Amino acid sequence: MLRLETITYSFEMKNIILSLLLFGTLLSCSNSDDNAKTIITVKTIATYNITFTNFWNEADHGPLPSSPHWSPLVGVNHSSEITFLETGSIASQGIEDIAENGVNTNFNNDVIESIANGTSEQYIEGSSLFLSNGNTIEINDLKISQDYPLLTLISMIAPSPDWMVFINGVNLRNENNEEWKTLVNLDLSVYDSGTDSGSSYSAANSDIKPHLPISSLQGIVPFNNEKVASLAITLQSIATLDN
Repeated sequence: MLRLETITYSFEMKNIILSLLLFGTLLSCSNSDDNAKTIITVKTIATYNITFTNFWNEADHGPLPSSPHWSPLVGVNHSSEITFLETGSIASQGIEDIAENGVNTNFNNDVIESIANGTSEQYIEGSSLFLSNGNTIEINDLKISQDYPLLTLISMIAPSPDWMVFINGVNLRNENNEEWKTLVNLDLSVYDSGTDSGSSYSAANSDIKPHLPISSLQGIVPFNNEKVASLAITLQSIATLDN
């Protein structure tokens, strides 16, 4: 009789323990589901104004050529998966065309291809600037999404053999990628695209084959160490999107 009661007791205890384990598992799953429902991915789109200001002048970078001007300020916002130009690299056909002639067609095509590949968001185009007409180029209400926060911009200093100013992949997010930068100020100096050997503003065309790496002309005649232009990239607003 004692043996039967012991067996019955053990069986009942085993059922109780199994029931408690099952309840705990269900409760854990329920809590996990609740937690999963509260995880919301928040992405933002920032709106920026860009102001390009000319500092190219006779005293620091002269004598200036006839009809001195900047070609249209063009660029792209993109991810870290692509680089369009950088010091020490060989210029693409699109970059060569801008640096030598201020022509943007091939660069625009490069951006279109990058957009199709998911590494860029949009082609950016501002106006040109003749020094006789003013000192600034403005690109306003430029919307930059969080997935493509790097900004690249280029303009030819014209006339010139193959000279340009540019910024390469400037990140508009802070170091921790938590917030948008409110203001980015950059001084610009001139670069040689490495595609023409001319050494003066009005030098005749003289293509270099093969091309040389992109290099700085800061401190090399006709330039000194003073900036030729500046960029102010100013945050205007942030829109939040819940995915």
